[in-house]
Amino acid sequence: MKSSTSAPLFRRIVGDLKSQIVDGELPEHTPLPSERVVAEHHNVSRMTARRALEAVEAEGLAYSKDRKGRFVSPKRLDYDVGSMSNFISGAAAKGIEIEMELLDSKQSVVDAELAKILPVPVGTPVYENTRLFRRQGHATFLETETVIVSRCNELLFNAQPEQQAQPQTQRYSPLGHMADIVIRMRALDPPEADILGLMPYQSGIEQEQRVRDQAGKVFCFSRQIWRGELAQFSARAILKAGS
Repeated sequence: MKSSTSAPLFRRIVGDLKSQIVDGELPEHTPLPSERVVAEHHNVSRMTARRALEAVEAEGLAYSKDRKGRFVSPKRLDYDVGSMSNFISGAAAKGIEIEMELLDSKQSVVDAELAKILPVPVGTPVYENTRLFRRQGHATFLETETVIVSRCNELLFNAQPEQQAQPQTQRYSPLGHMADIVIRMRALDPPEADILGLMPYQSGIEQEQRVRDQAGKVFCFSRQIWRGELAQFSARAILKAGS
């Protein structure tokens, strides 16, 4: 059983680190003090120092990088999942510059797993695009988007990267009408982790979208995997009396 004094001391160390981050004493991407420095400064064990640093990271205020230590996370980016507009456009409206790199663009066919999501037979042609989004050169999230070719020949899925960044309302119009969205935590596969600069199987936030037309049929499926410390999703809900 822990002593009555260790818990308050632990919380004070966490609070001190958080204050330095929030107040800007430790700017974005600045290394956090090592376990040894924290332990010596607060006169605690290395184990207590490690737990304090892990707690700060668990709250999304820090991230680990290639076994080089922990660094201060950039401010979380707010993604309005209730909007059909492009993420880049929404961020730009808030004065946040987002860079998008088109990693891969190809035409493929629907396999058995994808046929469970898109209402078409196995072998149906689809467009697949993979994009990496960065903020100030810092990898933020990876997106894979799949669209049925026969439904979307007018879309810009074989266009240049700058055209790929156009708002989804322009890419999907007049097809895009609504989307089903699922958000969950999961471990990053090694290729995903490598692109995002994280350790394999580290936790990330996955967002899946099924975009529907006015008839309610799914014609586009996208999956985003975010660095967990950067993900912040928002939406507006309409509450009905008695619900």
